[in-house]
Amino acid sequence: MSNTIIDLGCGVGNKLKRYYNKYHVVGVDIDKENIEICKKQMPNGTWIVGDIASFSIQQYENIKKIFCTEVLEHTDDWKRVLYNMNLAPQGTTLLLTIPHELSEKKLLKLKPNYWDEIGHKHFFNGNEIKQVLEQHGWHNIKIQRSNAALFFQLQLLFKRNAPCIRHTYYENTLPLPVRIFFQLFSVDLFQTKLKYFFPFWIITLPASLILNRWWGATVRVTAKK
Repeated sequence: MSNTIIDLGCGVGNKLKRYYNKYHVVGVDIDKENIEICKKQMPNGTWIVGDIASFSIQQYENIKKIFCTEVLEHTDDWKRVLYNMNLAPQGTTLLLTIPHELSEKKLLKLKPNYWDEIGHKHFFNGNEIKQVLEQHGWHNIKIQRSNAALFFQLQLLFKRNAPCIRHTYYENTLPLPVRIFFQLFSVDLFQTKLKYFFPFWIITLPASLILNRWWGATVRVTAKK
């Protein structure tokens, strides 16, 4: 049986594309339109329309990775989602991201209806996630605050009254130079070929690490089963 990569709340499957030709990819999303897009782009994957809180992980034995990014904040019972993840076999690697509570509270002051538009329901700082994971045998748990550029980007979008797209994100109405500027502060981009474009990274990478500590919009959690 092929090794499996699972994305809980897969959206249109962007995180699974890089694994599609080497692994059995499984995507779960409550949005039927997202799943239809995944089926067209990756027809040999397993695509499920449904609530990730009730998805049965134990039906897959050779799980290598589980992704759950920017999803728990939308669920009614985030602990139940984590309990389902705990049924993953030994050796599984988890990548989970959620909005950071301090960033969320600042954004709510700027736009009081922010949560209503985007569908967020919970505050997180990462420690509550770590506690549940530790109780169920996960180890090498690392918590990192990141994505300060997103916080500042959302601030500008709120000032421009950018419309929310299908309760998932805001339409990026910022000028292209501004969008490119924010991308330079993404630590994730440093892991791509863009890291060879010096001297930009000599300046922006250290700056992003400093900014993330105080204004990071995202909590990044990694763990091993």
